[in-house]
Amino acid sequence: MPAISSAGIGSGLDVQGIVSQLMAIERQPLQRLQFKQGQLETQISAYGQLKSTLSTFKSAMDELGTLDALKVFTSSSSNPNVIDITASSNANLATFDVEVVRLAENHKMASSEILDTTVFGGAAGDSLTIQVGSDVANTITIDMSGGMTLQDIRTALNNDVTNPGVHATVINGDNNNQKIVFTADDSGTDNALTLSYGGSINAATLNLQTLNNIGGDTSLLNAEIVVDGFNITRSTNNIADVISGVTLNLISASPGTTNTLEINRDLESVEASVQTFADAYNGLRSSIKTLRNGQLEADSSLLSIERSMLSVLNAPATGGVFSTLSEVGLTLQKDGTMSLSSSDLKTALQNDFEGVSQLFAADTQGFANRFSTLADNWIGSNGLLEARTDGLASRVDDLVDRQFTLERNLENVEARFIAQFSALDALVGQLQGTSQFLTSQLAQLPGAGG
Repeated sequence: MPAISSAGIGSGLDVQGIVSQLMAIERQPLQRLQFKQGQLETQISAYGQLKSTLSTFKSAMDELGTLDALKVFTSSSSNPNVIDITASSNANLATFDVEVVRLAENHKMASSEILDTTVFGGAAGDSLTIQVGSDVANTITIDMSGGMTLQDIRTALNNDVTNPGVHATVINGDNNNQKIVFTADDSGTDNALTLSYGGSINAATLNLQTLNNIGGDTSLLNAEIVVDGFNITRSTNNIADVISGVTLNLISASPGTTNTLEINRDLESVEASVQTFADAYNGLRSSIKTLRNGQLEADSSLLSIERSMLSVLNAPATGGVFSTLSEVGLTLQKDGTMSLSSSDLKTALQNDFEGVSQLFAADTQGFANRFSTLADNWIGSNGLLEARTDGLASRVDDLVDRQFTLERNLENVEARFIAQFSALDALVGQLQGTSQFLTSQLAQLPGAGG
C-alpha cells in the first residue's frame, strides 16, 4: 500500500488519522472474510481430529476382524532348556511328550595343522571342489593352479558369488600353525559336504576330516526327536511341520528324558483384545462428544456417525451361537459407554470359543467387521469426511481469492484517500496563506487601526 503522508504540510490537517479511520471502515468486509476463513479452517482441523480417531477405531476393529484374532495360545515346556514350543493361531489344545534324542548340526570339516606359509597347488588343473548336499548343481570349485595358502583358500571360497552354501574359517594355533574349517551354512543331511579334487591335489593334501561326532554317517546330522512314541528326523532344530500350528525349538539333546509340552488358550490376551474393542468404541464416542461441544457444534456428520454405530450394535449377528455383544459380556451403560464383564466373557469363551470369534469376525456379520466397514465409509477416499473437508477447503480457497481481490481494491481506495486529503490539505494551506496575506494587507489600510 502507498505510504501515508504525515500531518498536513500547510494546514495542519491530520491526513494520516483521517485515512486510517476511513480505511478501518473499508476493511470491515475483509475482516469478516478472514474471520469466516478462520472458522472454516478450525472446522477442517476438527475433521482432521475426527478422522484420526476414526482411523484408530478402524485399526482396532481390523485387529479383531479375522477368525484367528482371538486364537491366542500359551505354550509351556517342562524343560525349556532342552525344548521350547511356540503355538500359532492354527494350533489345537493339547499335551505332548517329546524326547530330544539328537540336535541337527551343520556339517564341519577341518584340515590337519599346517604351517601358515605352506602353499598348495601351483600346477595346471589343481583344484578343490566342494558340493553341498546331493544336488551336483550346488558345487563350488576353487582353482589352486596359481598356488594358495589356507588364507587364500578361505578368501576364494567366501568371496565367490556362486557359493552354494559353505564358508571357511582359518584357525591360528601355536608355532605359526593353522587349520582351515569348512562349515555348511545350513544344518542336516541335506546340506552335508562332499569333497573332490583335481590335478595334484588329493584327499591327503589338506587331510580334511569331519568334526561332527557322527562316525562317518551324515544322516546323523539330522535332528532326531520322539513325539508321543513316534520317531522323527528333521534337518533343522526349529521344527514346524510335525505338530499342526506348533513350532518345536530344540535347544539341547537329552536322550532318554521325556519333556511335556502343553498348549492352552491365552484367555488373558483374549480378554485384552475384547477390552480393546470396547476402548476403541468409547474413544470414538468421547471424541465425538468433545467435537460436538467445540469446533463441530451442531454438525450433522457427528450425528450420522453415532446413528450408524448404534445401527450396528442394534443389528444382531446371524449364523453363530452368539448374536449380541451382551452375550459375551459387552454392554452399554447409561452414559452410552461400553463396559466389559470379565466373568461373562470367560463363561462365553469356555462354552463356545469359536462362537465368540464368529461374533466379532464373521464375514459381513461380525461386529468388528461391520464397524470396520463403517469406518471405511467415513474415512475412505470417497468417504463422508473427505467430502466434508473437500467442501470446506473449496470454500476457504474461494474466501482467499475474495480477500486477495479486496486487498487490491483497498490499496486503490487508500491511495485515492491519500491523494484526496493531501490535495485538500494543500488547498486549505493555500487558503490559509491567502487569508493571512489579506489580513495583513487590510491592516495596513488608512483608518484600519481606528
